[in-house]
Amino acid sequence: MGAKWAGGLVLVIGLCAASAHVAQGETVKANPKHVIGATTTIVEANSGLPFAARVDTGATTCSIHAIKWEIEDRSRRPAQNIGKTIRILIKNEKGDEAWVDAVIAGRVRVRSSVQQDDDYHGRYKVLLPLEWNGVKKEVLVTLNDRTDMDYPLLIGRNFLRGDFLVDVDVDSADVDNAEHGE
Repeated sequence: MGAKWAGGLVLVIGLCAASAHVAQGETVKANPKHVIGATTTIVEANSGLPFAARVDTGATTCSIHAIKWEIEDRSRRPAQNIGKTIRILIKNEKGDEAWVDAVIAGRVRVRSSVQQDDDYHGRYKVLLPLEWNGVKKEVLVTLNDRTDMDYPLLIGRNFLRGDFLVDVDVDSADVDNAEHGE
């Protein structure tokens, strides 16, 4: 019984000491978040291809410009292609292209800002590694022909969550250079 009491006393003393530390005004640092502007450059990490990107906090997921794709053992019913390997030809704003391989993670029905009100399209979703200034995240990305869009890559909340703060007054090119000591 004495050992239990002594163990409890050590716990109480430890908690009091921890409370005293906080009470003395010691600051506990949180993981800093990166500040990203409304537009930036993001790299698709499998290919190393850089993309001009629009950061959109209203978008749930990212979307990349895919001009062609090939599905292994393709089914005529798109939902039956989920889980299959897909080979995607992505293209950035400079016209540079690269083939990347992924697995189809799902399919979504979306309406784009450049389409008519009742014009919905199905798009495949894949996991792709995207990287900004050394922060690399594997996120769901919808495959889309973004030819009529200003940016070939749209960055949604699934990439931003937990690591980024968006400041529309910030020029991400300046942030990119500052974080690399330039």
